[in-house]
Amino acid sequence: TLLTGTKWEIIEILANNPTSPLELAKKLSTTIANISQQLRLLQTADLIKKQKTGLSLPGKPRTLFSLSDNYAFITVMSNGFAKKKLIKINQKQKEVLKQLIKN
Repeated sequence: TLLTGTKWEIIEILANNPTSPLELAKKLSTTIANISQQLRLLQTADLIKKQKTGLSLPGKPRTLFSLSDNYAFITVMSNGFAKKKLIKINQKQKEVLKQLIKN
């Protein structure tokens, strides 16, 4: 249930670019309170990380979120066996999985 709904949409956005909570709320048409709650859950699961930008200029984000590492969420379904698991992957595994998913 961690990788569903708004949390999954946040992960998809963060996979492309570090993003501020306000930008996430705008992109997902939801409240900043909802985004903050979802970000806390994802951060607690160590799937995302928070970065302070050091900026305090009006209109510029002070905090950006990004993915903490490379992961794969694997689901295996076959007769007599069904399992799903989140696993950390290295760069080579990431490239192999990207090729498999493209085909």
